[in-house]
Amino acid sequence: MNIGIVGGSLEGILLSLQLAPRHDVTVFELDAEIGTPAWHPGYIVNPSLLDDFLTNEQRSFLLLKQCADGWGMRWEWLMKHLTIVAAQRGVSLRTRTRILQSSRDGEYIVVETSSNETSQPSIFSFDRLINTQTAHQKPGGLQHSMNPEHTTHYPFEDSISWFGGILSHQHLPSPVPLSPELILPRSDNLTELWWNSEEYWTPEEGYIEEIRISLPKDKSNVSFDAMYQKTAEFLHYLTEIEEIV
Repeated sequence: MNIGIVGGSLEGILLSLQLAPRHDVTVFELDAEIGTPAWHPGYIVNPSLLDDFLTNEQRSFLLLKQCADGWGMRWEWLMKHLTIVAAQRGVSLRTRTRILQSSRDGEYIVVETSSNETSQPSIFSFDRLINTQTAHQKPGGLQHSMNPEHTTHYPFEDSISWFGGILSHQHLPSPVPLSPELILPRSDNLTELWWNSEEYWTPEEGYIEEIRISLPKDKSNVSFDAMYQKTAEFLHYLTEIEEIV
């Protein structure tokens, strides 16, 4: 089948990797680069899940470091390398591309796009179109425009506001005030602190980077493990109802 995936989120890339062995897959992403900047906690519980996707050399870029809740890592490098692997496995990545509208042509879904890449085709035809874009993945910016009846929507969980801050290990107090939901050290001597409430601590010297984003309330559902499991369950569901064969 010819399958389109709307949105270069982790969910979109994981779906493309799982679909690519049997189908022709195209991912549409508004930004010039998938996964940058990284608006997500660098959090994984079981790093062995990465063995199906990344080489040892690629894993070294993640700067994995064990912590109380699992492992901290650099999320942007995870996204970067998964995107590289997707391209190597035959996924067509259409970055800086916006879907303007969708229509039906018999059994097929036709999308018209606008792109900064003049060599790209502007019309695509798919057997299935899966929507993995969310309004909260990046602040501001444009969104794709499609008829909801033409897409299968990925079942994102309800989300709440999270605050994240990155600081150096040397500025990390013990204990950290206001009890972060996640404390994620990395091997680059930086630590990510994440709160799923409006009450969070700020060091006197400030954070190297601050991130505000909407994510599921339960911290276990923001891990790579949970997101990978959910994409596998979603694809199993689509197979069961014969959306994808």
